[in-house]
Amino acid sequence: MERLSATMDGSLESGSLLRKLYATDASEYQEMPLAVAFPRHEQDVQKLIQLAARHRVGLIPRTAGTSLAGQVVGSGIVVDLGRHMNRITSLDPTLHRVRVQPGVIRNELNRFLQHHGLLFGPETSTANRAMIGGMVGNNSCGSNSIIYGSTREHLISARGFLSDGSEVTFGPLSPAEFASKCAGPDSLETRIYQHCRRLLSPERNRSLIRTHYPKATIPRRNTGYALDMLMDSSALDPASGKPFNFCQLVAGSEGTLFFGVEFELNCCPLPPSESALLCAHFVSVDEALRATQLALPLKPFAVELIDRHILNATKRNLEQSQNRFFIEGDPGAILAIDIRRDREVLVLDALSGLVETLKAAGLGYHFPILTGPDQECVWALRRAGQGLMSNIPGDAKPREVVEDTAVDVRDLPSYIAEFDSIMVEKHKIECVYYAHAGTGELHTRPLFNLKTAAGVKMFRSVAEDIAKLVRKFNGSLSGEHGDGRLRGEFILVGQPSTSFPSRYECMAPISGDGKRISS
Repeated sequence: MERLSATMDGSLESGSLLRKLYATDASEYQEMPLAVAFPRHEQDVQKLIQLAARHRVGLIPRTAGTSLAGQVVGSGIVVDLGRHMNRITSLDPTLHRVRVQPGVIRNELNRFLQHHGLLFGPETSTANRAMIGGMVGNNSCGSNSIIYGSTREHLISARGFLSDGSEVTFGPLSPAEFASKCAGPDSLETRIYQHCRRLLSPERNRSLIRTHYPKATIPRRNTGYALDMLMDSSALDPASGKPFNFCQLVAGSEGTLFFGVEFELNCCPLPPSESALLCAHFVSVDEALRATQLALPLKPFAVELIDRHILNATKRNLEQSQNRFFIEGDPGAILAIDIRRDREVLVLDALSGLVETLKAAGLGYHFPILTGPDQECVWALRRAGQGLMSNIPGDAKPREVVEDTAVDVRDLPSYIAEFDSIMVEKHKIECVYYAHAGTGELHTRPLFNLKTAAGVKMFRSVAEDIAKLVRKFNGSLSGEHGDGRLRGEFILVGQPSTSFPSRYECMAPISGDGKRISS
């Protein structure tokens, strides 16, 4: 490593203090890395990959470290791309495309794009610090995914390195261009395309994938590698009108297949100028979830749920208590329904009509409509939820273990009812529910006491129980946070062995000798 450090323009550090700082992310996991690298440019990254290949050491790409499933924690070399590789490299405002390095912060990108009437749509709750590299790795989305989808849907091309250090660019390919890639010179890139064609062309494999992957009606399906989306291309299926693009696989692969150094992203026009929030109050989470079905036909920008646990926690916080001005009584849940249109009258008409629909259905008891700066108070209260819940009195805290499951939005009421039954009746614990009701995903955080052996045992038992429940609903273990260490082992729960090769065999040629780029 000393020889490598001498040849890098960046730095490779192995001091104890720095390694301790990089031993954690935002998850429950902690492991000391071998070293921490700060590449200054692409050539440094390539040198690191070549070193890792020679010595069979894992590389762990990292940007902001906001991951919740242990994706950037490991015993290998953590590669921090946020310090130096953080430039916006080009913009084509006509085509609505921007090229960025991995360390560009999402909100800073949008401040740049705003001057051109554009934005990068996916928005995480950590958007003021989350970086594009991590958003690609996790296939991140956020509260506005009803409209903007996930990062995968905006990733046009990706340039970077494979596990042998060879540089590649993945982007959209026609059937003829795909065939040309398969007929290329003997290289790791060519073998990847050839293997993918062999694996994803046979109807037997395609049928297994369609059967055993999460329902295609779940937009937030982030479990495993996205072979179901990769195979939906005209190069592999003449009935598909989509180009073949390995970016479908790269997004959500958590740095295990490809080390990206530049991403080309699709940008969207700025949203309509007029907006308002309906903050409907309900006696229970179940009632709120049933009301969600009635809000979706209005094409809201967001439908976010805040449950009583979070609402109670805001009472104890000086700043957030001031944002509670719209709350009446002690609701079991509040739905924040964001409607945007080009004219204010259209916004208010839509929300007034929704209020009448909810009343007619016997759902809800208080229906304040917030406009102007008052809306940001609601979003501030929603964003504060995770932090506030971490500071509740007592040893039992809401934990990230099954917090990211997603199902078809029409299945969400039934799924959460069974989920709650498992928590209360089997494990005798409560659970916090909040976030993305409009897309079939609630962040579910059971309250554990991990200071006791019983609490640690329950932590795993809950993970196993919910993995089986997710499989029952043909859902996704991860909707936006990724699998990582936390959920990776549970991807195969409830799946027949015949589906395993089509899901994982495809990955071996991408990492060359079968060793992951990331550990």
